[in-house]
Amino acid sequence: MNKLQLEITKCAYTDIETITDFIAKDNPKSAIKFAKLFYKAFSTLCIHPNLGITRKDFTYLDVKFFVLKKNYLIVYRITDNNTLRILRVLTTYQDICAQL
Repeated sequence: MNKLQLEITKCAYTDIETITDFIAKDNPKSAIKFAKLFYKAFSTLCIHPNLGITRKDFTYLDVKFFVLKKNYLIVYRITDNNTLRILRVLTTYQDICAQL
């Protein structure tokens, strides 16, 4: 399979900013590492989009979830035009169902 194009929604950008801002309050260097980790995961998903799983206990939407560092969920969809669309980046501390 060819590498998919990456598209990140405004909500996902906001999620990343919220998460890294929260981490930066205690450890700015760690916040930068987390931001890089998110983008590295996005790149990996573009190459291997089936790494994610569906979670019918969270939503019946046609999306996949990729778990990162046990407490972060990358919510994404593969579109018809070979694009990996990152919809949300959530923490397991949030009400996942309400965010979708």
